[in-house]
Amino acid sequence: MNESNVVTNGQGSVNGTPSFADLLDLYEYPNLQPGNIVRGELLRIENDVLYIDIGGKRDAVVPYDEMSRLPKDLVSNLAPGDEVPVMVVNYPVGESALIVSLEKGLAQEDWVEAQELMEQDVTVNLEVVGYNKGGLLVQFKNIRGFVPNSHEPKLRRINEEREEISYKSRLIGETLPLKIIELDESRERLVLSATAARRDLRDEQLEKLEPGSVVTGRVVNIVPYGVFLDLGYVTGLLHVSKISWDKVDHPQELLQLGDEVEVLIEKIDADQERISLNRRDLLPNPWQHFASRHEEGTLINGEITALVDFGAFVFIEPGIEGLIHVSELEGTDPEAVLSVGDQVLARIIGIDTERERLGLSLTQVTREEQEAWMLEKA
Repeated sequence: MNESNVVTNGQGSVNGTPSFADLLDLYEYPNLQPGNIVRGELLRIENDVLYIDIGGKRDAVVPYDEMSRLPKDLVSNLAPGDEVPVMVVNYPVGESALIVSLEKGLAQEDWVEAQELMEQDVTVNLEVVGYNKGGLLVQFKNIRGFVPNSHEPKLRRINEEREEISYKSRLIGETLPLKIIELDESRERLVLSATAARRDLRDEQLEKLEPGSVVTGRVVNIVPYGVFLDLGYVTGLLHVSKISWDKVDHPQELLQLGDEVEVLIEKIDADQERISLNRRDLLPNPWQHFASRHEEGTLINGEITALVDFGAFVFIEPGIEGLIHVSELEGTDPEAVLSVGDQVLARIIGIDTERERLGLSLTQVTREEQEAWMLEKA
């Protein structure tokens, strides 16, 4: 081309045709300001630096010092073509770089999501990553959250510092159901509650539980009248009379704190949040077992356990106690012929498995049967 025929203007056009630089200048780029959150396309990763197209005159850069702080699994999963959120750190002047922050961009999206979860009253499951004197630290995506001691059911009941620290340390790595109860992005404050989440989960579990179903619970409290079992998000009472077919004077005779116990749900009072449990009925019924092995008219021996005006009670085997009515004794005063601890031979005169009653008689045992039994004992 003859140079004398080339005509340019002051902006670099050739023969009146706009140059590429002119076209770039004519393009209306977004008015990016520090603090803006924008989404861009990841172009490449070079020397641990991210280059991202966010629609500006030049590529945005996530510098090395930030990349070194990001979780390794996050960085390793990034690939060209990914759309990522970033925060504008500075808008370039002259030849300076357009610096953006992926870390702050991700966190901003997380704050928006956290706000939505709080407004919708949604339960989230988060991992405990640490603790301090005031409570537990949990991780919500790229935001560190805080669960105050007063919002974790067990921590509320712990008064001893050493026990509190021990419990908190055991929770690290565990996942807790939580609800967001306070959010202040400007102060980077995200407060969550395990207590609030448990209320909803408790209501859900109460709706699912049905009388007659079998569940497994953990003993969390023992009192003279029974034990309380943690069933997950609700607590049920196993009355002392429903622990075993045997007579139990105190629940500690059979159960200890932390024991896992399979129980039958007897009654549910959702309004009062009370659940009655039964362990006894899941165990072999000693009365049915006894009736399958013994018949009326046969002899059986036992030990006198109590004397009353109307007769004497006799221990036969665990879960089975019989009554010798005063009319089946030799005489009208039980204490005149028997003492607690005596071993006796009696004849079975009635077995009532439904009412759990065993009728016995001494008068219907013959002298020969009594003598033979005594010789056998000797």
